[in-house]
Amino acid sequence: MAKRIVLALGGGGVRGVAHLGAVQCLLDEKYEISGIAGTSAGGLFGAPLAAQVPPKEILEVVTAFIKSPSFKRSPTDAASFLGTSGLESALSQFIVGKTIQDLPIKFCATAVSLKTGEEVVISEGDVMEAVLATIAIPGVFPARGEEALADGGVLDPVPVLPARALNSSLPIVAVTLHTKPADFSPLSTPLVGGDQIPEVLADRLNRTRIGESLQNLNVGIEIGSDRLTELNLEITKPDVIVRPVVGQFGTLQKIDPAVLFEEGYRAMKSELSALEDSLSFMKSVLRISKYRVSDPE
Repeated sequence: MAKRIVLALGGGGVRGVAHLGAVQCLLDEKYEISGIAGTSAGGLFGAPLAAQVPPKEILEVVTAFIKSPSFKRSPTDAASFLGTSGLESALSQFIVGKTIQDLPIKFCATAVSLKTGEEVVISEGDVMEAVLATIAIPGVFPARGEEALADGGVLDPVPVLPARALNSSLPIVAVTLHTKPADFSPLSTPLVGGDQIPEVLADRLNRTRIGESLQNLNVGIEIGSDRLTELNLEITKPDVIVRPVVGQFGTLQKIDPAVLFEEGYRAMKSELSALEDSLSFMKSVLRISKYRVSDPE
C-alpha cells in the first residue's frame, strides 16, 4: 500500500534548504508525495520538488548560488532593495516555461496582495511567476503584478490549509523553519551579511546606532512571526509537524547548505513514527470524515 502524503512547506529564506533534507528522508523511506503547498522559501523549493527534481540535484544548484549569490535588480522591477534575477537564473533549469498544471505533483504557492491585504493561493499559471510572488519579501524583493503580490509568509507562515485543499484525505506534513536552539537569543541573529555588503562594512553597520535600531526592529518582527507561526499551526492542526532547528540563521545569511539539508533530514527522521501513526486506518477514517471535500482523486 502506497504511503501517500501532502507537504506544507514554510517560509524562512535560506533556511528553506532544510526542506530538501526533509523530502530526501521521505523519499528514502518510500513515501509518495501527492501534493506540495509552499510559502516563501517553501514555494521556492517546493516548485522544483513538485517537478520531481531530486532534492540533492536542487542542493547542488543552491550550493553554487550561495557561493556566488546575485541579487541584482532588473530595470523593470518594482521598488525593492534587492532583485531576483540571480534566483531566476538558478531556478530556470528546473521550472522555466512550466505551468503549475503541468507539474507531476500537485502544487500551489501562497502570496499576499499588498493591494487588498488578502492571501492569494496560486494554483495555476506560470511556475516561475508563482515562485517570484511567494518569495517577494516586502521591500526586499520586488512585488509582482497588478495585485502587488508579496511573500505569503506575511499571513500564512506554513500553508497547511492550502495543502489540505490539495487532498484532504491524506496526512499533512508541515515543515516549519523557525525553531531555534534552547539557549538562543534573538539578538544573536546578524542584521546583514553575505556578499552583498562587504563583511567589514556589515560589521560596522551592526555596531552603529542605526544598525542597532534596525536589528531591534528585525528581532521584533522575527518574534511576531514566530508566534504567528505557532498560532497558525495550532489552528490548522497538521497531522505531523517537522521542526528542523534552523531558526537561528538569518533569512539571507551565508551558510553551508549541507548543514541545513542534514538538519532537515534529521528532523524528518525523528517524526517518522508519528507519520506512520497518521496513516493508520482509524486516523485516516477520522481525517476523511472531518475534512471531506470534493477531491479529484
